[in-house]
Amino acid sequence: MIKMEKTCNSLKCNVIKDGKVIGRMEGVNVIQWLLKNKYRYTGAFSRFITNNPEDCHIGMKIDIEFPDKHIVVKGALIEWIRGTCKNGTFHAVGIESQD
Repeated sequence: MIKMEKTCNSLKCNVIKDGKVIGRMEGVNVIQWLLKNKYRYTGAFSRFITNNPEDCHIGMKIDIEFPDKHIVVKGALIEWIRGTCKNGTFHAVGIESQD
Protein backbone atom coordinates (compact mmCIF):
# COMPACT_ATOMS: atom_id res chain seq x y z
CA MET A 1 0.00 0.00 0.00
CA ILE A 2 1.24 3.45 -0.93
CA LYS A 3 -0.40 6.47 0.66
CA MET A 4 0.65 10.03 -0.08
CA GLU A 5 -0.44 13.22 1.67
CA LYS A 6 0.72 16.81 1.57
CA THR A 7 2.07 17.53 5.04
CA CYS A 8 3.06 21.17 5.05
CA ASN A 9 4.05 24.10 2.91
CA SER A 10 5.37 27.58 3.60
CA LEU A 11 6.50 30.66 1.72
CA LYS A 12 9.58 31.20 3.92
CA CYS A 13 11.48 28.72 6.11
CA ASN A 14 14.70 28.96 8.11
CA VAL A 15 17.56 26.62 7.20
CA ILE A 16 19.52 25.29 10.19
CA LYS A 17 22.87 23.51 10.08
CA ASP A 18 24.70 22.44 13.26
CA GLY A 19 22.25 24.46 15.39
CA LYS A 20 22.81 27.75 13.51
CA VAL A 21 20.56 29.47 11.00
CA ILE A 22 22.55 29.60 7.74
CA GLY A 23 19.87 30.98 5.42
CA ARG A 24 16.33 30.48 4.21
CA MET A 25 14.24 28.53 1.74
CA GLU A 26 11.26 29.92 -0.11
CA GLY A 27 8.28 28.03 -1.50
CA VAL A 28 8.84 24.82 0.49
CA ASN A 29 6.48 21.84 0.15
CA VAL A 30 6.80 18.57 2.09
CA ILE A 31 4.99 15.33 1.21
CA GLN A 32 4.64 12.39 3.60
CA TRP A 33 4.61 8.93 2.01
CA LEU A 34 3.57 5.72 3.74
CA LEU A 35 5.33 2.78 2.08
CA LYS A 36 5.07 -0.69 3.61
CA ASN A 37 4.35 0.65 7.12
CA LYS A 38 7.26 3.11 6.95
CA TYR A 39 7.10 6.88 6.50
CA ARG A 40 9.22 8.75 3.96
CA TYR A 41 9.34 12.53 3.66
CA THR A 42 10.19 14.25 0.40
CA GLY A 43 10.05 17.90 -0.48
CA ALA A 44 10.80 20.65 -2.93
CA PHE A 45 11.72 24.30 -2.70
CA SER A 46 11.66 27.17 -5.17
CA ARG A 47 14.67 29.08 -3.82
CA PHE A 48 17.51 28.40 -1.38
CA ILE A 49 19.35 31.49 -0.11
CA THR A 50 22.33 31.14 2.24
CA ASN A 51 24.57 33.62 4.03
CA ASN A 52 27.62 31.81 2.59
CA PRO A 53 27.29 30.62 -1.06
CA GLU A 54 29.44 27.56 -0.24
CA ASP A 55 26.63 26.30 2.04
CA CYS A 56 24.34 25.70 -0.92
CA HIS A 57 25.24 22.32 -2.46
CA ILE A 58 23.95 18.81 -3.16
CA GLY A 59 24.44 16.28 -0.36
CA MET A 60 24.15 18.84 2.43
CA LYS A 61 22.28 17.76 5.62
CA ILE A 62 20.11 20.46 7.18
CA ASP A 63 17.02 21.05 9.29
CA ILE A 64 14.19 23.17 7.88
CA GLU A 65 12.15 25.23 10.35
CA PHE A 66 8.61 26.32 9.46
CA PRO A 67 8.20 29.29 11.84
CA ASP A 68 4.53 29.88 11.00
CA LYS A 69 3.57 26.22 11.64
CA HIS A 70 5.93 25.52 14.60
CA ILE A 71 7.43 22.38 13.03
CA VAL A 72 10.94 21.33 11.99
CA VAL A 73 11.84 18.95 9.17
CA LYS A 74 14.80 17.00 10.61
CA GLY A 75 17.74 15.56 8.70
CA ALA A 76 16.83 16.92 5.26
CA LEU A 77 19.35 15.83 2.62
CA ILE A 78 19.54 18.04 -0.47
CA GLU A 79 19.16 15.71 -3.47
CA TRP A 80 19.11 18.15 -6.36
CA ILE A 81 19.60 21.89 -6.93
CA ARG A 82 19.28 23.63 -10.28
CA GLY A 83 22.22 26.01 -10.38
CA THR A 84 23.53 27.86 -7.36
CA CYS A 85 20.82 28.58 -4.76
CA LYS A 86 17.90 27.90 -7.11
CA ASN A 87 15.03 25.44 -6.86
CA GLY A 88 15.56 21.82 -5.85
CA THR A 89 14.45 18.73 -3.94
CA PHE A 90 15.26 16.97 -0.67
CA HIS A 91 14.29 13.98 1.43
CA ALA A 92 14.13 14.01 5.22
CA VAL A 93 14.35 11.68 8.21
CA GLY A 94 11.28 13.04 9.98
CA ILE A 95 9.11 15.92 11.12
CA GLU A 96 8.97 17.19 14.71
CA SER A 97 6.66 19.60 16.47
CA GLN A 98 8.31 22.67 17.98
CA ASP A 99 6.91 24.22 21.16
